[in-house]
Amino acid sequence: MTQMKRKLMHRRCIESYGFLREDGLWDIEATMQDLKTYDVNREFDDSLVPEGSPFHDISVCLTLDDTFLIKEVSVSMEAFPFPNCAGAMPSFSVLKGTRIGPGWNRWLKQTFSGKVGCTHVLELFPVIATTAFQTMWQPLGEKYPQHVPEALIKLVNSCHGWSEDGPMVRKLVEEQVLDLPSEERQ
Repeated sequence: MTQMKRKLMHRRCIESYGFLREDGLWDIEATMQDLKTYDVNREFDDSLVPEGSPFHDISVCLTLDDTFLIKEVSVSMEAFPFPNCAGAMPSFSVLKGTRIGPGWNRWLKQTFSGKVGCTHVLELFPVIATTAFQTMWQPLGEKYPQHVPEALIKLVNSCHGWSEDGPMVRKLVEEQVLDLPSEERQ
């Protein structure tokens, strides 16, 4: 197979972090930067975004409790293409009091569709949700061991790795950590 020569034109960097705060709450942060390998003149005012400078630079931080309830919301936009982009930031405050869980991503898309939200901020929420799960899973399992089987059963058949006939689920059933309903066993 012949490798075609390529020229890098655009780079999107998404990073996420999970922190346990000293007050027992969790800060889950995600950032996104879009960078071009050439100068860009913004169409609305012809201002220059120099090569390598962020075209988008957006950050989101959600503070969660142990039940994934959102206690605080922070959205910041350090760079954006249009003068009114930052006007979407206050609309995300309605996330306070909601809980990350089944259906949350669908609710986000419905709530922030159209001119109310920001496509790029919305792209960060699924990243935040999975980062929250990865950050909180083990510490919460140790803090609330009685809830581990209940949490694990929700993972069964959620992806290929967690398929009911896969090695991880079989191991958990054999170790009597999980008890699958009889109709799921083959």
